[in-house]
Amino acid sequence: MKPDHYTGIEALIIKYLKGELTEEERGWLNAWREESPENESLFVELTDDIQLTREFNAFLEIDQEKGSQKLRAGMREQERDQPAFRRRLYWSVAASVLLLIGSYWVYRTSTHSYPSHEEALAQAADVAAPSANNAVLTLASGEKIILDSAHNGVMATQGQVRLVKSADGEIAYKVEGAGAGEAPLFNMLENPRGSKIVGITLSDGTKVWLNSESTLRYPTYFSGKERKVEITGEAYLEVAHNAKQPFIVIKENTEVTVLGTRFNINTYQDEPSLRVTLLEGRVSVKHNGQSALLAPGQQAVITRSEGKISIADDTDTGDVIAWLNGQFVLDGTRLTSLMNQISRWYNVEVIYKTKIANKAFGGSISRDIPLSRMLEALRENEVNCRLEGGKVIVGTE
Repeated sequence: MKPDHYTGIEALIIKYLKGELTEEERGWLNAWREESPENESLFVELTDDIQLTREFNAFLEIDQEKGSQKLRAGMREQERDQPAFRRRLYWSVAASVLLLIGSYWVYRTSTHSYPSHEEALAQAADVAAPSANNAVLTLASGEKIILDSAHNGVMATQGQVRLVKSADGEIAYKVEGAGAGEAPLFNMLENPRGSKIVGITLSDGTKVWLNSESTLRYPTYFSGKERKVEITGEAYLEVAHNAKQPFIVIKENTEVTVLGTRFNINTYQDEPSLRVTLLEGRVSVKHNGQSALLAPGQQAVITRSEGKISIADDTDTGDVIAWLNGQFVLDGTRLTSLMNQISRWYNVEVIYKTKIANKAFGGSISRDIPLSRMLEALRENEVNCRLEGGKVIVGTE
């Protein structure tokens, strides 16, 4: 093993054990394994060692101080029977566990050189953009299904409706038969903070995409004179046309009625207003006895403080659904709103140390970058912010 590879490989083995390797990092690790039979042999020994894995998992499940003691005790037990070079790497991996456990970090390099120990530790506190979908589907029976880990094909059958996952990960409801006399059941799809966008096709063909920290409650199939769902957080909908059965979205005292259209609805509680933006078709928005009819490009803004509906014309719909296209839009976005988006996407707490100027920015930035780069972009726009202890600190004492 080359000395200058040692600590970088140590960090990659930790990420391998935690199941957090990116494709690029997996390439680095595989390249090291292929350098010599000794490297491959050592890798197999380390990753196949039952006791090491048991101690590693124990560390994940209990508090850090006790986990540290337990891990070190397990390592000492093994030390007597291990060759010197294997003991050194075992201890090196153990030390890295104590530093890297629970952290989400990404290597930033444009070459295939191995990251140094210092680079690995410097990035240990970083937070990667969501790489997995952690959405949970709750069936009418109360059973919960984690969509990303569910098998392809029929995931569940509820009355006359089958819930199917296709090979490309699409989730859809398939109605079998007329279902005469059978009442629809209700399901709920929850997409938590720090999770990728999730999409689903309802029984009528309507497609819904949920942003992070958003939920959708809906019937397994639609009956009667209307199609009604409940949404919290943010969603983009492409509603299947049915003039005889209008589609209705409800949230708090707000009701959005459509016949067939594309629109975005933002109902996050940490935002000062609820917003409905129409991209195509026509929608009616009702709130506390008020109503408004939207045309494409218009946005209904309902302030929570006053409860009034106002209409914004010539809305940049591309900016509104930028989240769906993997972008944070800074153009005209207020700092507090942007920090709310960052908090939900990266699943971090934002703390304001001082009163801030709620300034607006310009441009856009990818949602796939690690949090450190996002904060770097904000600092370039004269926002005093930093990542500290898994929290984003804005301002100074």
